[in-house]
Amino acid sequence: MQTILKISEAAAIALHAADYLAQRTGLASAQDIARDLGVSYNHLSKVLQTLTKARLVAPVRGPKGGFALSPSGKKATVRDFMTAIDGPVKPHDCLMDAKVCRHSACMFGKFLHDTNKRFEAVLDGKISEFSKRK
Repeated sequence: MQTILKISEAAAIALHAADYLAQRTGLASAQDIARDLGVSYNHLSKVLQTLTKARLVAPVRGPKGGFALSPSGKKATVRDFMTAIDGPVKPHDCLMDAKVCRHSACMFGKFLHDTNKRFEAVLDGKISEFSKRK
C-alpha cells in the first residue's frame, strides 16, 4: 500500500540541511549542522556527500572549512534536493500499488489530487525562498 507522501529520512535531512545553509552567510560545519538539526552526524555526512556530488552543496576543506549552498544550490528547488537523494519524486493518485476500486471514483480521489497539487507547488519552490519564511 502507498502512502500519500513518501519522503525518506535522508531526503528530510537534506531539506533541513539546505534550509539551514540557506539561512547562513558563511560556512557551517557538519558537526554544527548535525547538532542544531538533532540528527546523526554520520547520516548527515552521507547526505552532504550526496548533495556535494549533485553540486547542490559546496564543501570547503580545512580547519575553518564547512559547507555552504553552491551557486546552483541557491537556485535549486525542493524537488532538486529530494531528487538528488531519492531519485525522481512521483506523487501517487492511488493508495494501492494498482487501482483496485470497483467504483468509478475513488473515495480519496479529490483529496489525493488536491494534496498532490499542493505538494507539487512545494516541490517547485526554491530552497532560498523557504529560508525567508517567518
